[in-house]
Order: sequence, then C-alpha cells, then structure tokens
Amino acid sequence: MRKIAVLLATLFVGAFSLSAQSPFNYSGRWNISLSGGMLATVSENTFAYFEQGRGKEIFDLTGAIAVGYDFTGSLGMRVQASYGRNHSSSNVYQTNDGKALYPYQFQDVALFADAILNFNALADNFLPFSPKLYGGLGGACTFGFTDPHHPFQTPCGFNIVAGFRAGVIAEWDFLSGLGIYADLGVEAFDDWYNGIRPYESEHATRQGYAGFPLDLAAKLQLGVIYHFK
Repeated sequence: MRKIAVLLATLFVGAFSLSAQSPFNYSGRWNISLSGGMLATVSENTFAYFEQGRGKEIFDLTGAIAVGYDFTGSLGMRVQASYGRNHSSSNVYQTNDGKALYPYQFQDVALFADAILNFNALADNFLPFSPKLYGGLGGACTFGFTDPHHPFQTPCGFNIVAGFRAGVIAEWDFLSGLGIYADLGVEAFDDWYNGIRPYESEHATRQGYAGFPLDLAAKLQLGVIYHFK
C-alpha cells in the first residue's frame, strides 16, 4: 500500500513539474501584442444604412497595441490602446428634404484594462492553442466628426466616454514565445460616443430613436503576441 501511495505521489509531482515547465505556461511573464482588423459601429440610425442597401459602409479599420501579464497559467490581464474609424448617421426621420440617409464619420482612441481567462490552463493543459475569454473596463475619446448636413442635428465635436467590453481570443503560440491570434469582441460606450445623445423625450416623439442607452463597437482583429521569457 505504501509503495502505491509513493508511486501516485511521484506521478502527481512529475505531472505538476512537466506542467510548470511547459514552454506554453506563461505564469509570471509579460507580453506585448499588436493587432488590426475591422470595426462596425452600431448606434442611433445605423439601421438606415441597411434600409438603403449601404450596410457595408458601417465597417472600417481599427488597430491596437497592448501590454499584458500572466499572473498564473489561467489568469492574466492586459492594458490595450486602440484607434478606430467609425460611421454613424443623424436622425433620418422628422425631416422634409427627402433625404434617406445623413451619414457622417468620426475617429476614436480607446483604452481598456482587461481580465483574461485561459480555458486550457484551468485543467493544467498548456498547449500551443489557447481559447480565452476576456472582459474589461475603460473608455474612449471620439473626435474628427464630419458634417452630416442634417437640418437640425449635428454631432458634438469631442467626447470622452466610459465603456465596458467582452470578447473571445483564439491564440496559437510557438516555442519561441511568439504567437498569433484572432480577437472578436464587443465594446459598449455611453451614448455620446457617436456624438449624438437623444433626450428621453425624443425617444417617443422622434421616429428613429430606439432608446437603447449605449453605442456599440464590434471588432474582429488579427494580431501577433510575444511572451517575454
């Protein structure tokens, strides 16, 4: 019986040692990443783009840089700064000039701090491929608004708004510490993000305002990451 207990203990310690020594166990290591991809802004009157067969115009480019740290194999964090080009529209109803769309563009710089969960490491599986889940808090600055030439509604020129987000990461790492990943996430911001924040009274009197209190930005990015030794 003692021999069996010793054997089991040896196997457990050996398995733990191999897990800890895995080249894909990044516990206590910093990382840096760069990513870029597509951004879709969803806010007041986004539906008008689709009504006019111009839905593809809500998509534009975004890019980001991040610094992260893995506290354990399963739990990490990152601070990410991003830049994006966005599309929105002023109210398409309650006007009398016959226009069907009042599009405008703007830019944003966002900063988020994310908590990241590595699902593989929860079972002590340190593999080249890692599916991850993240959630974070942050905010954005929006600026560079173009003129939609709307008769009564022009977006504000400069806004600082709070936000939160969630998403998933699919990462493939190499023995060198370098990796590649895809990041799919949704960010939600205060309603001033797109420069327009309808009053509560307008939701009932002006057609086209759904009353949803947040502006959204959906992002799909591809990136490279390096885990420092």
